Amino acid sequence: MTPDRIVFVGAGGAGLTAAFIVARKRPDIQITLFSRDPVVAYSQCGMPFVLDNKIESFNRLVLYTPDVFKDLGLDVRTGTAVTGIDLDTKTVSVEGGEAVEYGKLVISTGSVPFVPPVPGVNLKGVHRLLTLDDGRSLAKAMEGAGGVVIVGGGPIGLETAPAFLHRGIDVTIVERMPQLMPSALDPDMTKLLEDHLKELGAVVVTGKGVDSINGADKVVSVTVGGETVKADLVLLAAGVKPNVELAKRAGIDIGPAGGIDVDGRFRVKKNGHVLGDVFAAGDCVEEVNAITGKKMVCAIGTVANRQAKFLAEQLAGNDVPYGPVLCPAITVVGDLQIGTVGLTTRACEAAGIKPVVFKAKSFTRARYYPGGKQLDIKLLSDGVRLVGAQLIGEEGVHGRINELTLAIREKMTPAELADVETCYAPPVSPMIDPVTYAAEMLALRCKRIKKLESK
Repeated sequence: MTPDRIVFVGAGGAGLTAAFIVARKRPDIQITLFSRDPVVAYSQCGMPFVLDNKIESFNRLVLYTPDVFKDLGLDVRTGTAVTGIDLDTKTVSVEGGEAVEYGKLVISTGSVPFVPPVPGVNLKGVHRLLTLDDGRSLAKAMEGAGGVVIVGGGPIGLETAPAFLHRGIDVTIVERMPQLMPSALDPDMTKLLEDHLKELGAVVVTGKGVDSINGADKVVSVTVGGETVKADLVLLAAGVKPNVELAKRAGIDIGPAGGIDVDGRFRVKKNGHVLGDVFAAGDCVEEVNAITGKKMVCAIGTVANRQAKFLAEQLAGNDVPYGPVLCPAITVVGDLQIGTVGLTTRACEAAGIKPVVFKAKSFTRARYYPGGKQLDIKLLSDGVRLVGAQLIGEEGVHGRINELTLAIREKMTPAELADVETCYAPPVSPMIDPVTYAAEMLALRCKRIKKLESK
């Protein structure tokens, strides 16, 4: 056994970032990373925008070259799969038969696309969008394509839809649930997104699933709810799930949300007992929801990156526990920005919370200043504190969602948020910020409901 060697299985946002930090803090530690992917340190989130020619090439998404790894003393083995973990001998088995010993092990295997169990998913013309190779393959397939069916109404598929439309490819988006982005938005807010996609030229089908993908060798059509849609491309974008198979085979505990069960220091468990030398982070692990206290999976790049900083402290010998999360997110579909944080109405009800809601329309700039965009905002409260927010507009969403994330994390009431000082200049905001206005009105609604309940 090599006591000073840390082995990472997976080199994505959590694993590679943590390795970088540890290498800088503790250059005496030997670090080896294994990645099935031939390329590491690239932005998966940027691929829809390469396909839409907003970014010139997939090469621009590569953040670090092998020289950077070498300078940090990292042993990064790309294109190399780990086939097994032996917790007793403290070794990982690598394809080809090599057994590599570790002092500490980090499982950062990320997520895998959910593949719907329908006939035809392996036909030529069916694509996923997870790796750079996936992106390059899809870009080539788009040349000369006539129609595409996007299976799933989540962020990746929706962000990619404009890329097809701008190339003159017919787009049909199919979501089995009654609305797009069902885990992030309420139905009334989703309608704004659906209307925007329809204006761009997409056909949106909700409440129906894909029955089959049809063709002999390649895709020629897709059957949706008993109807046939002509298509020569299919993009499977029905979400992702934690990649836990390797951990499961090693006997590591999987939690109720389907991810690896870790404690507040990213240590895994086996039969309920914490293992002090095996850690996990990234899309493959479960998080604790800061509002409900329940376990969930949050497959977002910023969350994985934040996890990496806390994990690196543990690996370097510093005890810095990691707390619950809110998973703020922003999705950009064409000209529209969709920002979310906290609970939706449905999530509130599932958690036993009776939400108090206020929804408003405002503008991103002073009404008299040219170029202002409409901003739709929805705030949710449990009657006391803020528990959720949804914003949709063509600008001004990102910063306000960050502000609302802080407000929810600090357990602010709507009245406290309404009292927060804000800046103002006509080109960037009205005198009364949209968040301030919505929070003030929500505070009044909460007060009125409380008064009625007290009678």
